[in-house]
Amino acid sequence: MVLTLAACGGGTSGGSAATKTPAATAAAESNPAFVKAQELFTTNKCISCHGVDLAGKVGPKTNLQKVGSRLSSEQIANKIKNGGGGMPVYKTTISEEEIGLLSEWLNSKK
Repeated sequence: MVLTLAACGGGTSGGSAATKTPAATAAAESNPAFVKAQELFTTNKCISCHGVDLAGKVGPKTNLQKVGSRLSSEQIANKIKNGGGGMPVYKTTISEEEIGLLSEWLNSKK
């Protein structure tokens, strides 16, 4: 996952996203699946375009800080698998399970 995941359009959750409390953030950060997803994000060099803080490094469309409020887990997974719009294809690089971990973690970003 390297580029424009945030730009793949579609999928709004409707309504406003609530701000996460420090307790909710801490709980998410201690979730073993999310820890693994963060490791995958780093290992696969996603930070080169999306940044360590998910703020994006290659224009505003690479910002993933609130991607979960724009896209469903399925839409995120499809973008990771199939790429497009500058995003490379990862379906042959990382496993379906790893794509699932990444998409759920990114979907939690609202």
